[in-house]
Amino acid sequence: MSDVFQPEQVLSGRYRVLRKIGGGGMADVYLCEDLSLGRRVALKVLLQRFLDDPNFVERFRREAKAAAGLNHPNLVSIYDWGEVDGTYFIVMEYVEGETLKDLVRRHGRLGGSEAVRISLQLLAALEFAHRTGIVHRDIKPQNVMLDRAGNVKVTDFGIARAGDSGMTEAGSILGTAQYLAPEQAKGQRVDERSDLYSVGIVLYEMLTGTVPFKGDSAVTVALKHVNEMAAEPAQLVPGMPYALNQIVLKAIAKDPDQRYQTAAQFARDLRSAQVGGPVAAAAFDSGAEATRLMGAGAAAGATSVMTRGPLDQSSGDRGRRRRRWPWVLLIVLLLLVIAAAAYGLIRAMSAGSAAVPTVVGKSKAAALTKLEEAGFKAGVQEEYSDKYAQGTVTRQAPVGGTKLRKGDTVDIWVSRGSETVTLENFRGWTPGEVRDWLKQNGFSGLEKSAKSGAVASGKVFKQDPPAGSPVKRGDTITYWVSSGKPQATVPDLANLTQAAAQTALAGAGLLPGTVTPEPSTTVPGGQVIRQDPAAGVTVAKGSAVNIVVSSGPPSPSPSPTTSTVTIPNVYGMDSTTATAQLAAAGFGVTVKQKGGTGQPPGTVVRMVPDAGTAVSSGSTVLLVIAK
Repeated sequence: MSDVFQPEQVLSGRYRVLRKIGGGGMADVYLCEDLSLGRRVALKVLLQRFLDDPNFVERFRREAKAAAGLNHPNLVSIYDWGEVDGTYFIVMEYVEGETLKDLVRRHGRLGGSEAVRISLQLLAALEFAHRTGIVHRDIKPQNVMLDRAGNVKVTDFGIARAGDSGMTEAGSILGTAQYLAPEQAKGQRVDERSDLYSVGIVLYEMLTGTVPFKGDSAVTVALKHVNEMAAEPAQLVPGMPYALNQIVLKAIAKDPDQRYQTAAQFARDLRSAQVGGPVAAAAFDSGAEATRLMGAGAAAGATSVMTRGPLDQSSGDRGRRRRRWPWVLLIVLLLLVIAAAAYGLIRAMSAGSAAVPTVVGKSKAAALTKLEEAGFKAGVQEEYSDKYAQGTVTRQAPVGGTKLRKGDTVDIWVSRGSETVTLENFRGWTPGEVRDWLKQNGFSGLEKSAKSGAVASGKVFKQDPPAGSPVKRGDTITYWVSSGKPQATVPDLANLTQAAAQTALAGAGLLPGTVTPEPSTTVPGGQVIRQDPAAGVTVAKGSAVNIVVSSGPPSPSPSPTTSTVTIPNVYGMDSTTATAQLAAAGFGVTVKQKGGTGQPPGTVVRMVPDAGTAVSSGSTVLLVIAK
């Protein structure tokens, strides 16, 4: 199945497609550039197979309309929506990061503090949505994005509905089975408390690393939400704080009236648990709920059987037994009715079922075709794999051979390639090019800025790890962007001797340029008259500074105005010997050390002025000594 949009295609004259970044059972998502505002956005596109279904189109349209009015820091913003050649799309905020599901898969169960932090932001988003009359109806870790700073962004209002909407027909089940509220699994009316149940399941998964109910099919999992009690989180994670355990149990109560009634109540208990305060969930009795789930009649019958003593032949006991048997018969009949109803429900839900084909190891296109031919929808996700080549299915859920109702969704994971990558050489790249490469290959980036004389401003000049290193996807790559060459301020050279001027330039990180003699009646011979660039100007380090040196007053005599001597060559000598030799020749000496020269420590690696230069006698020579 080919992509609807291709890179560089421009939609509605505004959105330039960069690449496809994901897909699901209902829509594909593309990374685009908003040419009008100069920002990156995510473009969600309804899959082609749903375009002829007015219900799906209306649901897609409703997502844009409902979510566009929600403006909250923990909700993905909706910017625009439209249609191109019969293809419907939504333009939304692009969040750089990962889903909560990816985090739990990669990290395993989270610490209590981290799970509570994420839950509080998730509840803040839902509290805002609920106040506007919007119930999300599909809260799950796949719809919770975490940006680079770890902040929560809730997305995918594809099956959200306003309080007065009649879109969902009675008996229809929407959402993902592992996070469905019992009333939602039964196709009954849902409200804000249904979202809070889903948040409770998400919190359960964060704290324990697993969901409470699993099964071979969505039907099996949905029935477990309705009929089974979840294992307490504290049973799976010994030592879990009592308050957190109770909060989860209250949130996932079967009866909506026993749950938190608002997101604010839920959040209040979490915040209190953070500081060791009292929580409302402490009063929740999960044992009482288990008893209610069994049914009052069944519980009474079980109790009567288990507490009955040895048989007694007295007439009083025989009378009590005669009075009791009609109730026992009634209980048995009720249990038979319940069993028959459950059997009928299972048969009805299993009608039209078929075995899920095995698609692991097949290409994405072949897997989609095989699933569609078998009558199933496909939910596509991506992951890295060292075992399977890029574009190949690495795993599926449920596994091949599982009986599933036709029309249900089979999740598949497609390889994005090997988990280990050889790092490119980013030298000379723009920061945007580096970010794109890191994003495409599954890395985090840390950008820093520094001066560089080797690479132009705005380009990358250094990275860690270095180019060619084997790195694991998910690692953080640090890179430095040049802010230009290192700068230096030109010193004032006026009235200095040529030798002193060259020493001052070397100290400022600048080089001597051309030296032009010029007669002067005001400046003594051998001293600087003027310079270029002028004193105080900021230039790149290593730049040359030209000087004009006085040759003294004009004279017909060819004799020089000052006596000059030639600086001897002391390169490679140790500093003590070089200093003594220059001093014996009548020169002053200053010494400066420099590391990283590659020369033996203590030896002369540079002379300013250079050896062989003719200077006034008594001039000072700067010796640069290897550190």
